[in-house]
Amino acid sequence: MYRVLLVDDEAFVRAGLRDCVNWTELGLELAAEAEDGEIALSLMATMPVHIVLTDVKMPHMDGLDLAQAVRSQYPDVKVVFISGFGDVEFLKSALKLDAVDYILKPIKLAEIHEVLSRVVNLLEDEEKNKETWLDLQMKLNQSIPLLRERFLTSLVLDGVASMEALQEKFQLLNIRIPVTVRKLGVFVIRIDDYLSSVGHVPEREKQLISFALLNITEDVIGQSYLGHTFEIRPGEFAGLVHLESDEEEEQLYALIEACRTHINRVLKLNITIGVGSTVQDWMSLPGSYRFAAEAAEHRWYLGKNQIITMDSLESLQRPNERNQQVDVRACMAVLKSPDWQAVTSFVEKALVDPIGGIHVQQGRIIGMYMMIACSELALELALPTDALQASEARLLNALPRYETVAELRQDVLGHARLLYDMLADKREHKTRNVVTLIKTYIHDHYANELTIAEIAAHVFLTTTYICLLFKQETGMTINDYVIETRMKEAVRLLADPRYKTYDVCYAVGYKDPSYFSKLFKKQTGFTPSEYRERPL
Repeated sequence: MYRVLLVDDEAFVRAGLRDCVNWTELGLELAAEAEDGEIALSLMATMPVHIVLTDVKMPHMDGLDLAQAVRSQYPDVKVVFISGFGDVEFLKSALKLDAVDYILKPIKLAEIHEVLSRVVNLLEDEEKNKETWLDLQMKLNQSIPLLRERFLTSLVLDGVASMEALQEKFQLLNIRIPVTVRKLGVFVIRIDDYLSSVGHVPEREKQLISFALLNITEDVIGQSYLGHTFEIRPGEFAGLVHLESDEEEEQLYALIEACRTHINRVLKLNITIGVGSTVQDWMSLPGSYRFAAEAAEHRWYLGKNQIITMDSLESLQRPNERNQQVDVRACMAVLKSPDWQAVTSFVEKALVDPIGGIHVQQGRIIGMYMMIACSELALELALPTDALQASEARLLNALPRYETVAELRQDVLGHARLLYDMLADKREHKTRNVVTLIKTYIHDHYANELTIAEIAAHVFLTTTYICLLFKQETGMTINDYVIETRMKEAVRLLADPRYKTYDVCYAVGYKDPSYFSKLFKKQTGFTPSEYRERPL
């Protein structure tokens, strides 16, 4: 309810308005009355007032002087004048003082109701506008971190469009770095193996990991520098710091190392940090960021979970710019040889390490050529292609995600080994069926702790090859076949009441009766006890 202060030097006018106006119906409360402007101002100092309904001509302080004082001291209060017909000049002055309306004497009740209703509507609209504005301000404040991240990202990627607007933008977004800088340092953080370590987790958990990484970095860097850390894209973050002295520039590496150590320990994540060259103005910032990103990219040669500076890269020769390709025919010839060491040497020579090494994209192209060589050889010799195609699909899918040349080399060798083993099998004309050998070995050793590596060693093949071959021939995995074999034997032993459930568990190769019981129920639909007690 809005409060009204009634100001008139004539008591009968005040009494008439007080008694005749239905204040409550209008959503108003008559808060107080005053005989002149001076008394009105003193009352306003002691109570909240929304509307001043005042006569124009009064002794001591008239309505115009009162309106001027109200506009100066209480700008949100609305003033409505009451005036006689002869006060035209006063009314002109009143309008200049932003009076919202005026009522002519003799006062008509309907007219004053109409005027006051308009004032109430005006106050309600202003209140709604204030609420809307406050809501927008709150939403803006909540959006500041995101807006700051976007702005800082645009600074390091695209540079400064206008230095004039920078100060205002920094103040709005609470950017701690001064507009006029001595030196700026930039570093790039990349989460190693992002897709396998973070990429598969729920989105909420990803956001929590990013938030924690940014918090750790800002806490460590903020101890000594003015700066910010922000997310560029999933798995990649940038740090921007203001360096006020040469000493601070020298200490930056140690603090970045502290960031890496904290992230390793707290988040259990490996990260590679690339450090760019320092710059002396905002215009040069994108160049420094590109240097930092390029330094981080050199984990391809130098390995992961490191801090790589542009200075450290000076010892590396630039990758050979010539178009590196693999002779597919030469690769096929090496794969045909019975010497696995020759195959290994061929792959390692093609996918060399840092000094004079290959570029990331070149390495991926070489990987493609080697897959082509394996495929062509398999077709040429009519080898079983299912296992090879499955391996090729995995390698092809992983190709864009390799972060080091060592990872690429290892998987290319694994793919080549699969083909090499197929060739060796064909070459030696093995008469014994590998799957039969595997099954026989499982039947003979199911009571022991069987591993696929142990089975592979028994048949002189790689684990990858026997898994693919067994699945292709039987439609089930080796682990599933081991479980099936053990459960069949368990069923047989449970038929003999002399054996306790835990005796059967141990007899078929399990050490945990609870785990055995779960597997048994999954296979048969019954727990061991239920199976033994069921009617025949």
